[in-house]
Amino acid sequence: MIKIVALNIAFDVSEITAPADAPFTISFDNQDAGIPHNVAIHKGSPTGEVVFMGEIFTGVAQKDYAVPALPAGTYAFVCTVHPNMVGTLTVQ
Repeated sequence: MIKIVALNIAFDVSEITAPADAPFTISFDNQDAGIPHNVAIHKGSPTGEVVFMGEIFTGVAQKDYAVPALPAGTYAFVCTVHPNMVGTLTVQ
């Protein structure tokens, strides 16, 4: 399971790794009270094709996202509401 925290309109990690060709779970903890966040995964870059879109929800709250299997490669994870919140997902 991959853990990501949102606090002060920022993710607590800038790089995460997941296994190729296997579903995985992102445990997303939105600690920003009254502020909506989510985690979306884009192919290649933050503006690339969306391959996973997690539900947007308002903090303080936590959700587990079931992410389907992705092929090996580099992806970006982004908050749809706050596009400045971005990191790199390496699938290997």
